[in-house]
Amino acid sequence: MSVKRCDIIVPTCDQPELIRNCVESLIGSTKYPYRLIVIDNGTSIEASRYLKDMSVSGKPDMVLIKPDENLGWIKSINRGLEFSKDSEYVCFQNDDTVFTEGWLEEAVSLFEKDPKIGIINPEWEKPEGADINKFAAGLKCYSGRTIDMDWCRGHCFIVRREVVDKLGGFDPIYIPVYYDDRDYSLKAIEAGYKCVKAMGAFVDHVRNVTMKSIMRQNRISDLMERNGKIFYKRWGYPLRIVLVLRDPSGSKVLLQKMCMDQNKVIVITRKDGVVPYEHTNIKALKFGRGLFNVTTLLYVMSNRSKKQQKKTDFIFTNDKSFYFFLKPFSRFVPADIIFRADTDSLDREAFKLVKEKKDIDKGSIA
Repeated sequence: MSVKRCDIIVPTCDQPELIRNCVESLIGSTKYPYRLIVIDNGTSIEASRYLKDMSVSGKPDMVLIKPDENLGWIKSINRGLEFSKDSEYVCFQNDDTVFTEGWLEEAVSLFEKDPKIGIINPEWEKPEGADINKFAAGLKCYSGRTIDMDWCRGHCFIVRREVVDKLGGFDPIYIPVYYDDRDYSLKAIEAGYKCVKAMGAFVDHVRNVTMKSIMRQNRISDLMERNGKIFYKRWGYPLRIVLVLRDPSGSKVLLQKMCMDQNKVIVITRKDGVVPYEHTNIKALKFGRGLFNVTTLLYVMSNRSKKQQKKTDFIFTNDKSFYFFLKPFSRFVPADIIFRADTDSLDREAFKLVKEKKDIDKGSIA
């Protein structure tokens, strides 16, 4: 039976000032019951002494693990999970982070409100130079709100216990690091859960300071390339899909499935159109009725990038007027154009063609 607690697993490697900021901000800003599980991978006497002192102080409730060697990120998280068996939630946490008031309480309230939420990221981006705590306080007006995400970023990765029980830890194939959080997120989505951003919570991320102190840039680049191939062969490249919709209000299922399949979706509709689903991968463009066809044509014609992540792969539309306006210019449009008059037919064709394209792409990765 799970207890009302969150186990927070933090791998560390030297960087005593970062570790101190992380731990002390956690103590100062977290009221929900938690246990801190630290894997001390470093050789810094100062960092190790600080962590040992904290572990015997009784505040916070803390388990300190000192392996014989640097385990790296993935092995450290998985080792931490060996000590986390009964908490209701688990958080995989970078040490180059700073917590703000109410971050965990907000995440827990979202889990309790929606059983389909499997993984949560607090907000992590702020304007350059903004005060962390003032910025976090300004987000409180968004308390209770989430937005669906393609994948949750691993710097502060809060997971429902039942998801951990189903999926276990990070896949060792990505050792020592990179793409592990994306892979875990997609496995959770495949299992029927949502990955969301908590819009009313904030955890600041200094961004990869520890990793850059351990590995040279060329090693990081090599790992990104190697693990990227593994990931995309497993899940396929994200496609860039333009949906020109006469009335998008009936297209929620299409939008959800396209986004959960990790695709970037641009919805183009008239100014009074209502896009029925919100996701970090959706960009909505609304053009005036009078020049709608011309403006939309100019947009799709201008989007001619050949880069894998930026090129348009498909244009799907149920807008008859736009489709017949577009036809004479189709050779200037750098994407396949598919028209179906009714929503159900458009949905079926989109699902089929996107799956076929992704299967082809996965098969082409050596």
